[in-house]
Amino acid sequence: MLKLLLLPLTLLLSFCNGTSHSSQSQVNQEQMEQPDTQRQNASAAAQAQEQQAPIEQGIAGKVIEKSGNQMPSPDAPPSKGRGVQRTVYVYELTNGNQAKTIDGVFHTNIQTNLVTQVVTDANGNFAVSLESGRYSLFTKEEQGFYANLFDGENNIFPVEVQEGQVTNVEFLINYNASY
Repeated sequence: MLKLLLLPLTLLLSFCNGTSHSSQSQVNQEQMEQPDTQRQNASAAAQAQEQQAPIEQGIAGKVIEKSGNQMPSPDAPPSKGRGVQRTVYVYELTNGNQAKTIDGVFHTNIQTNLVTQVVTDANGNFAVSLESGRYSLFTKEEQGFYANLFDGENNIFPVEVQEGQVTNVEFLINYNASY
């Protein structure tokens, strides 16, 4: 019993006396170097995404998020928002009656087919090659798929791709903004 009590005390004393100091400092050094490596890897991945090959036909755009007070003020210029990284989901053209809509902007139970999805770069830029046709765009948020744009026929965030053209879009995420 006494040996079991002395073992932790012996380990503690040897640590305090510096016996394992060199291995501890090596671990600390590795931990300090790790964030730099992670930052370099993240930077390289972001640069690779930004240098994607241009598309010849499809949708290209930017996902922008606005939050907080967006009321006009003579003291502050209007916020342009900031580009954010999200996954953009491209569905066949989806009408409002083909999905359950919550709070007017969140959608669940989408009944049309998912065509593709693309992850934006760190600045919100994306490009996806698509056949000509009409599509609906969504991003995935905690409350469900998000899209806040409808046309006169109640189609959710409709985008048309024409033969040989790239359709440019700005996808605004503003459910946390006050106007």
